[in-house]
Amino acid sequence: MKKIMMALFVMLSLWSCATFNQAYKLGNQAELNRNWEEAIRYYEAAALENPREPVYRMALVRARHAAVLSAVIRARRLAAENKPAEAQAEYEKALALDPTNRFLQAEIKSWKQGPPSRKEEAPETLERPVNLKSRAESVQLNFPSETSLRSLFLALGRSGRVNVLFDENFRDVPLAITLEDATFEQALEALCVSTKNFYRVIDERTLIIIPDQPMKRLQYEVNAIKTFYLSNIKAEEALQPLQQMISSTFKAAKVFADKHLNTLTVRDTPETVELSAKLLRLWDKPKAEVVIDLEIMEVSRVKMRQLGLSFDQNVVGLRYGADPESESSWFNLRDLDFAQAGNYILSLPLAYLQFLEKDADTRIIAQPRLRGVSGEEIKSLVGQKVPIPRTTFSPIAAGGVSQQPITNFDYQDVGLDIKITPRVHLEDEITLELELKITSLAGTGVADIPIIATREVKNVLRLKDGETNLLAGLLRDEERKSLTGIPGLKSLPLVGRLFSNENTEIEKTDVILMITPTIIRRMPLSDEDRRAVWVDVGNSAPMSREPVSPETPERELMNRLRQPRPGESRSPGENQVVLSPANFDLPRSRGELRLTVNVQSGQPLGSLSLTLAFDNSVVRLKDVSEGPVIRQAGESAPFLKNIDNAAGTCTIGFSSTDLGRGSRLSGSLAVLLFEMVAEGETEVSVTGVTANGPDGRNVVFTTRNSRILVR
Repeated sequence: MKKIMMALFVMLSLWSCATFNQAYKLGNQAELNRNWEEAIRYYEAAALENPREPVYRMALVRARHAAVLSAVIRARRLAAENKPAEAQAEYEKALALDPTNRFLQAEIKSWKQGPPSRKEEAPETLERPVNLKSRAESVQLNFPSETSLRSLFLALGRSGRVNVLFDENFRDVPLAITLEDATFEQALEALCVSTKNFYRVIDERTLIIIPDQPMKRLQYEVNAIKTFYLSNIKAEEALQPLQQMISSTFKAAKVFADKHLNTLTVRDTPETVELSAKLLRLWDKPKAEVVIDLEIMEVSRVKMRQLGLSFDQNVVGLRYGADPESESSWFNLRDLDFAQAGNYILSLPLAYLQFLEKDADTRIIAQPRLRGVSGEEIKSLVGQKVPIPRTTFSPIAAGGVSQQPITNFDYQDVGLDIKITPRVHLEDEITLELELKITSLAGTGVADIPIIATREVKNVLRLKDGETNLLAGLLRDEERKSLTGIPGLKSLPLVGRLFSNENTEIEKTDVILMITPTIIRRMPLSDEDRRAVWVDVGNSAPMSREPVSPETPERELMNRLRQPRPGESRSPGENQVVLSPANFDLPRSRGELRLTVNVQSGQPLGSLSLTLAFDNSVVRLKDVSEGPVIRQAGESAPFLKNIDNAAGTCTIGFSSTDLGRGSRLSGSLAVLLFEMVAEGETEVSVTGVTANGPDGRNVVFTTRNSRILVR
């Protein structure tokens, strides 16, 4: 008796170790109901009862993490609703569950201290190797009459106590300018930009003036090299966009990527390097992170009933032969007698009654919690791989008949397959590209090949932070009924059941999906990140002026060089046709150049036409494009162009659609596309302007030509 009791005790001990205790089951049920505090209490009891079981410890850690996250989310919402007492209680509850969480402690401390005062980040600048030391007093440039440009630079250098040198290709042109209350650097920039020059600092007291040409830029500009260590984006992904953003019109920026260190190295002018630093600071942001809670339940019910007469084989056979009890089926011809009934054998199918009914319920519940970053796909597959046989036939020998079977196995995933791509918006909303696939075994088919049932959902959702979406109604109700039996007899009333077999199968399935996304980390954005990045602000002069030819009248020169002040407009009597830019100095390898014809009329015009002349041995006019000023004369105003490269002339013009009123024009009339033919110098000049007002009177225009030097 003692041996029997000992054996029973050992069996009960083994059974208790092989199954989970009641506390764990209750905790699992509480976790499914999202009652985290109760789940923690049950998991703690299960872990104390069996400390060596890792499943209990992992379940306890999972429940505590979920409880902390739920409390923190509630605290954030209460803090946003301006309920500090309730928010503090939720924070304390979360801290009691996880007292060693440093991030939670920092968040609580930051919330108690309030939002910090944001300090504006100073733009990153590079320290130049040599800085110009000029006199700090303001500079006054007052030259109302045309003066040599070289003399202006020398006079400016003397006023700032700086030595001024000139490049060998520096071109001296007459210039009239008035500049008041400007620093030495501002006056120097104004003179350089207005005359298509730039300067290079040689030492603290010396600079050189250089023509603003691509080759001179490459020769004189100082380059800086800086390496940027990226933290969030890949260097290969940022390489091409950065090159496109910082490359200038005549050269490409030198940017090198190191995928091992995840760095970008930029070599270019200090202004370009500073621009690269600003762009990379804007791009190198950590992505937002989300936690997605899923609750998936699939309910399936299958009913099957078989009732009636079943036959093992549905055939009736008649055979003429020897005695079935004889070992041999052979007999002599002298014994052949078709009239003898004993030589015939009749076989009938074996029949039996079936009384079978099957009722199966299946319930699949999954509650995964997934964490991922914005824009990246999250994949989760929980299940098993089921082998599916695949048989092919191949010939035994070359050229033979395909009769050798070869069986291979394809392994198909069966279980819960989840693919989610979240995208966090700045409005605290989340877009989810969801692809959910639930597969399960639904029995076997021909040759015992598994039948796999599939439920698949593909959808795109946009939910708020913490909003729950319910997806249900994926119902399938299938009923199949078949009746087999002896023909004729199975259709008899009442007794037909004795000669037939009825199979009834009913299958019902339903899938319910609940999804709740939560933002746990947002992309950090400051006020500085939302501001525009201005390009070449440090190099642009406060006033933009262009060199003029000596033939320009002094009054026109002063009015054009002097920029209007705020609220000031030009005299309505100024009627001008200006070719811009005034000077071109380009190598022949450049191929093409564009010249803009600008028109400004101080009084209404009914029609305008002008004739341009150029040297066809130096340049050739390829095309004339209509400018936006034509639309000021009416949406359907006709535009006239006539190109004669043989004579080196071109005529362009327009007429207003409302000749009785006319239109005041200000802007680009046309864009001329020239092709450089040979080296030399030519002047594109306006040889004649014909303009009429709405009353038919002639309107006088002043013109300014453009010079082209092809090297």
